Amino acid sequence: MCNSVSIRFAVLDDVKGIVDVYCSSIDRWVKRVNGREVEVRYEDLSVAERWAHGGPWMSVETCAIHLNYLLTWNQYPLVALIDNRVVGELELYIGYEEGLLGTHSFIDVLEVHRDFRRRGIGRRLVEKAIEISRERECETIAVWPDPEAVDFYKKCGISDIAFRVKHVKLDLSSAKGLDPESIRIEKFPESYDSLRSCTFIAPRIETSFVAWIKSRWDYAVEKGSIEYFEASLPELGVALILESLWLNRGEANLYLWVKYVDSLPQAVEVAIGIAKRRGFNALRLLISEDVYRRYIAKYRHEVLNDYLVLFRRLR
Repeated sequence: MCNSVSIRFAVLDDVKGIVDVYCSSIDRWVKRVNGREVEVRYEDLSVAERWAHGGPWMSVETCAIHLNYLLTWNQYPLVALIDNRVVGELELYIGYEEGLLGTHSFIDVLEVHRDFRRRGIGRRLVEKAIEISRERECETIAVWPDPEAVDFYKKCGISDIAFRVKHVKLDLSSAKGLDPESIRIEKFPESYDSLRSCTFIAPRIETSFVAWIKSRWDYAVEKGSIEYFEASLPELGVALILESLWLNRGEANLYLWVKYVDSLPQAVEVAIGIAKRRGFNALRLLISEDVYRRYIAKYRHEVLNDYLVLFRRLR
């Protein structure tokens, strides 16, 4: 345990330190030149090229925007400090979803500077997250850990399995595009109240609230690099988002909410049809094992990976 560590809520002045924490994990900075991957200095990368190494935490420009979203949307970024230096960061979201998790907190990211690991800093951040979750009267706390971090979270007391998750890639080569006249498409819900009572299907590595709130945040760096489509299908009680992979517009990740579980088979068919019509040749889903077995396994697909979502009851 590192007794000299202090934990507090992050502020915008911490951005440079947070970026240093995340960048410390990168061994090589690369960019594509004439179709080849070339190793370069960090300073030689554009903001978008830095983002490609791990997201908004890779540059002060995008990290400041991301942290501003967290703070203005009343979420809980935490930093760990030693001698006033930021050496770790954890981002905690608090929201609600129907079912197992109820009113919950969710640890979305946790990173410790590579020079300060194995000193108990990550554990201190998780302990503070649990403390905040209890203060906010959360019923549960959850996390989707990297596979190598599962044991760490279990040692921190977040050890129960909430969901076993399959990462699946559907082959859309033989799918038919959806006739836009065949179903009424409306605007995606701007208020979470419209999704609060829905069953969240994908990506099951997040919680319903976290997936919704992050979908409301725009980053200019993604414009032109990501194809994005969102809609509400009121006749089915379905809300969905299609988001292409970074710089790969041929494949999309599916975000899916259903009001009625019985409508899930039709919802999947409609999502496939919309994805096909919008030019995607593959659709990626992160879904619970039971949804996979009952509704998805029949499609032509590839299982990319298996994950666990862990949780702990707080009351």
